[in-house]
Amino acid sequence: MSQSNVPSAWKSTPLSADEVRAVVSGMQAYYDERAPEYDEWYEHRKQYADPANDQAWHAEVARMSEWVQAFGSGRLLEIASGTGWWTRHLAHRAQVTTLDYAPAMIAMLKRRLREERLSAIITRGDAYALPFADRSFDACFFGFWLSHVPLEMLPAFFGEVQRVVRAAGEVLTVDSKPFRGETPGVPLKQERILNDGSRHHIVKVYHTPETLRAVLETYGTNVQTWTSGKFFTAGQFTV
Repeated sequence: MSQSNVPSAWKSTPLSADEVRAVVSGMQAYYDERAPEYDEWYEHRKQYADPANDQAWHAEVARMSEWVQAFGSGRLLEIASGTGWWTRHLAHRAQVTTLDYAPAMIAMLKRRLREERLSAIITRGDAYALPFADRSFDACFFGFWLSHVPLEMLPAFFGEVQRVVRAAGEVLTVDSKPFRGETPGVPLKQERILNDGSRHHIVKVYHTPETLRAVLETYGTNVQTWTSGKFFTAGQFTV
């Protein structure tokens, strides 16, 4: 592999407007099936292993972990919590409520929290129709989720974030940088291959700090964006 974000077998093509609904719908099943192997990506194992980049990759994942550990307090909502990779960092200093749609991901999250003796309120639901009252949270975090939101669905998603986070609440996101020359901010249909060989398609929109800033400035103030180095981009803003 020339880069560590993704195996070279994963192919990306432009995402047309008439494909968006079908691809978004299919992602729900994909992430449910991927749950048992999802953390292999963070850990750089199996199809993600890349000896030439492993050291830098793990250093940047550790750097992101420090950002997440330092973020938030009080009532914190984590959207697209997945296996709980980031939840465990958030739960040490905040009262965390998680939201994910995939039952298998939620099962992995519950096991992780149990093993690490951490607690969170675990919720299954839709990120575009959050099942929470207005101003329920002091802060919000989503990791490796925003890049799966089609451009036309950004207003719906961020509208929900603005609704459930209190005024002057903080939002943090971390995600992948472009890795093989993709144009930042342009929606792609990316093929994903699981360990069993099954093939799926997802929406992927890679962001640089510059394109991420342009998105976040539409929905908040005090926007900051930065990068871990080679692999990841982060952004924070005030609702």
